[in-house]
Amino acid sequence: MDYLIPRFLCAFLSGAILSQTGSLIQMGTRNILASPSTLGFDGLSILWILILHSILLLTGYEHPVTVLFLFGVPVFALVGLFFSKFIGQSKNIERLILLGLTFNLLVGAVFSLWQFLFLAFNLPFPVELWFGHFRFANIEALGILIVLELLILLGWWRLSKEFLLFSLGKNLASNWKLEEKLVYKFLFLTVAIGTFTVISLFGAFSFMGLVFPILARKLWFKKFDLAGEFLIGGFANGLLLMAIDSACYYFPIFGAEIPVGLIATAVGALSLIFLLWSSYRPMEIVAKTKK
Repeated sequence: MDYLIPRFLCAFLSGAILSQTGSLIQMGTRNILASPSTLGFDGLSILWILILHSILLLTGYEHPVTVLFLFGVPVFALVGLFFSKFIGQSKNIERLILLGLTFNLLVGAVFSLWQFLFLAFNLPFPVELWFGHFRFANIEALGILIVLELLILLGWWRLSKEFLLFSLGKNLASNWKLEEKLVYKFLFLTVAIGTFTVISLFGAFSFMGLVFPILARKLWFKKFDLAGEFLIGGFANGLLLMAIDSACYYFPIFGAEIPVGLIATAVGALSLIFLLWSSYRPMEIVAKTKK
């Protein structure tokens, strides 16, 4: 029980963070196909971890996980600030999504080659980085996720009015002195740091940032406004990921536990194919007006 409580809470918080980052990035780009995965944040996180892991391995450092996280946060904070300026000026989001997906394919090829070389030289390689899991969750990881989620909620509360104006569209929001640059900074800082944190601790859960917001928006909370999707939807999707992880833990196959990230990638990829095949038009995330 001492092991299961941190594990399931880490799964819950990771699901909530993935759902919230997906909602933010879809709102910021006003495109239903945008997510940390489709814009390349997942691939960039994996590539950074591979590079730093190799450096730490060659230097013989004893606490690589801690160093990976501490060095990665400021790097991905800069990545988030860069994207906040770049996306704010970009008009062709579909092209950025295509570039992000292509970059992820490149990282996949690099990952495979890197793995081959490490195994050829009999060096340890983070094989499970590509498909996330919570088997090694602990109190330290849980504490990091709690702090991150509190910061996300604090930022959302601080900018709740700005997000409401932002969701109405640029033309209407311009009449109310919207602090658009501040919104973009918080949005992409949250996406970059949140994605990196989850991947550095547990591995990649590809396309969850794409699927979770759609579930929150289309299935359970259709009548809620943007805050409902972000807060209640994030809570519900956290419970969903925790339930999937519980099933993986309690129902192993011949003693082997299926990585949650493997299931997430399969479901997310099928969802992306469905969205593309259905010819979805870019969908704005618009706040509901209260009656």
